[in-house]
Amino acid sequence: MQVQICGAGISGSYLYMLLRDEHRVKVKEVRDTVDCVCAWGIAYRQAKELYREIGLNFDEYVLSKPKFAIANGIKFKNKNIVTFDRKSLLEELWKEIEFGQNDADIYIDATGTERALLPKIKEDKIYLTVQYLEEHEIEENVYAYARKTGYAWAFPLGDNRWHLGAGDISYERAEELIKKLREFYGFNEKNVFCSCRGKVRMLPPSKCKPFVFEKIVGVGEAIGCVSGFGEGNAPSLECAKILFENFYDRSEYEKEVLRRFKWIEIEHKLVECMQNGKKISAMLKIPRVAMIERKRSAFSLNFFKLIKI
Repeated sequence: MQVQICGAGISGSYLYMLLRDEHRVKVKEVRDTVDCVCAWGIAYRQAKELYREIGLNFDEYVLSKPKFAIANGIKFKNKNIVTFDRKSLLEELWKEIEFGQNDADIYIDATGTERALLPKIKEDKIYLTVQYLEEHEIEENVYAYARKTGYAWAFPLGDNRWHLGAGDISYERAEELIKKLREFYGFNEKNVFCSCRGKVRMLPPSKCKPFVFEKIVGVGEAIGCVSGFGEGNAPSLECAKILFENFYDRSEYEKEVLRRFKWIEIEHKLVECMQNGKKISAMLKIPRVAMIERKRSAFSLNFFKLIKI
């Protein structure tokens, strides 16, 4: 088959490596170089296993393994989330990619929030993000400050380097969240040396249909593979693997995405309840989310601490 992948981010680059031995694959990418957008956090064990399948040693790109995640001052034990050098990893994969355009039999939409090929989502939910690279001498934990409409984060990148960001319904509100994060945890603004803006899709896969449209198949963030807490790197890799495994049966691919990412649906429902002030409904959902996170070995969640956020 001739395959055209649009987008060489996390899911597009990984899918290329999976498909290239069996198909004639090219990648169309609007960027000339890899950007640094994204919090660079990922579920370690899943990333290590998935990247091993394409011959890449993920450990070479791990920057930090924080002991704790601290949200609004409440501490959770981090069991599996690491930060990694996403930019260098993608740069390494781009060396292997054949860029260009095919008169393809199938087109892969790996364009994230742009969803450039698939039909637009009628009631899309795009959060706008502001992001900074900075230097700080602060203990290497994951820090977050959340409110109903969004949250800010700080991820350690090693050697006193940090990635700070925030997502909310507007850039102005995202900047407000960054300010709150700085005040709460002591991240001084004078240490900024790089900044950018971006977007993140905060909808689960069930609300991002269709995944398959004529000769187009969506993958990764384009079809809502982002956890309710904003982690999209590992789900996007897994989504690409699911497509590879079901490449000749696209209806089965759609079913498998919905089945494998049922946990994303549950997390988004919890976030919606918390955003809408439905504390009782949120309390009822927290045990399931805690079980999900234990299974994913991400964070050790305390039910009652989580509802305070």
